[in-house]
Amino acid sequence: MKKGFVCLIACILSIACILSGCQRGDMMDVSITSNWTLKEFTVNGETVKASEMDADIRKMAPAFVCKDGENCVVSNSGKDHKGTITQSDGQYVISFDDSDQKMTGQISGDVLTLVNTKETVTFVFVAH
Repeated sequence: MKKGFVCLIACILSIACILSGCQRGDMMDVSITSNWTLKEFTVNGETVKASEMDADIRKMAPAFVCKDGENCVVSNSGKDHKGTITQSDGQYVISFDDSDQKMTGQISGDVLTLVNTKETVTFVFVAH
């Protein structure tokens, strides 16, 4: 009897967690045009969290802006790089005006992850 009661409570808690997770996703309308804030970035395997940056470094930190779903600006080290966004195989592909390099992007929940083609740089942003 006690084992059945514990299983019942575990099932109820699991269902509550699943439903609250679905509800949050339904409430958020996240797209590439959302307002993005840097969470962290990784360069050559070394990760820096935005929350640990001082104010001077934060001014030079990566940023991402896309207002129309097609044109974007990726900023890094104080320099803006204009790009054009296309979609391919469920991912965003950013082609830059000033470079042959590209970045791919993927949105999962409220998180946007951008990765360069060499996979040496990763920017992680959160929608707000």
